[in-house]
Amino acid sequence: MKIKCSKKLLNEIVNIVQKAIAAKSAHPIMECIKIEAESDNHVTFTANSIELCIEYNSEIEVSETGSIALTSKIFGEIVRRLPEGEVYIAVDPKNYLTEIKCDQSEFNIQGQSAAEFPDAPIIDEQYRTSMSQKELKKIIRKVQPFISQNETRKPVLMGALFDFKGNELKVIGTDSHRLAVISCALETETEPKKFVVPGATLSKISQLLTEDDENVDIIVSEKNILFDFKDYQVYSRLLEGEFLKYEVILSATNSIRVLADKQEITDSLERANLIINDEMSSKTENKVPVRMNIAYNKIDISCRTGKGNVNDTVNVEHDGGDLLIGFNCRFMLDALNACDDETVLMEFSAPTSGCFIRPGNGGDNYTFMILPVRLYS
Repeated sequence: MKIKCSKKLLNEIVNIVQKAIAAKSAHPIMECIKIEAESDNHVTFTANSIELCIEYNSEIEVSETGSIALTSKIFGEIVRRLPEGEVYIAVDPKNYLTEIKCDQSEFNIQGQSAAEFPDAPIIDEQYRTSMSQKELKKIIRKVQPFISQNETRKPVLMGALFDFKGNELKVIGTDSHRLAVISCALETETEPKKFVVPGATLSKISQLLTEDDENVDIIVSEKNILFDFKDYQVYSRLLEGEFLKYEVILSATNSIRVLADKQEITDSLERANLIINDEMSSKTENKVPVRMNIAYNKIDISCRTGKGNVNDTVNVEHDGGDLLIGFNCRFMLDALNACDDETVLMEFSAPTSGCFIRPGNGGDNYTFMILPVRLYS
């Protein structure tokens, strides 16, 4: 195999496909990027961890066809550190020794046969839609903190549910202690469809999405999903299992309503969080709560730990009964930081029931729910 490519393009390609490389792999071939050059100047770069696969297709000058698997770490570092200019890659088909040249820099590294490199998943298309990259990136940013990071009893919760219905998409994430439901309007009406995308995949996708209005195509088969960015494609497996029935949770009736300035209550909770020992809180399953005493058009926020204590007050518009309730401070901050509006509506019903956070203007484009922590004194 012999190919020629600008350092700038090659660096861009490698940076994208490397996102599919797993941190640890039992198989050395899975730590490689496969390069496959065809006679029509079509070159495909692929990284595949089975859980996630990225293929980048590019028009690159090919003087000799062939394929090679190069260890991602060393190949990526070489490409990043090459001088600007044209990069020449040549592979000896007898021993897979690979020469990489650019200007006066030259490397020779050992490659592997690409024969054992796993193929990308075959997508037997059952569903297709398209949405703006900017909108999808915003949705992932909001839902990501709520996706379970370690779930042995119900692994499906380590992903986010995509619920397409008509011209609306809802994306739902939960870790059993809290819930995020993010809604957005679609440009065209779609058939009803539900599937669960792994949170790790969404984290990688978010790094690839741009802030412009260019669309990404989403293609779904029975067990896999494909995000098509035109020049490159991202494949991922879908998670199987029954997801949380989020509609039942959203139908809860709450008698206590609080309209608050989002920044004011966020600042107050950030101050309280200064004395909360996160390590201690995680070891005791979040039993070091921040207290919220709701009464007389204000919320008194307080917390006491081994580091000290804090008391703070936020003025709000309060409708309903009084309430003393406790929450994991970080969970509450994650929800507030994901809110776009200047004011938020916080709904409560009892000290043992969840807090619902919605837009203060009455919109329904997001709903967050956080379960309380029991107060003992």
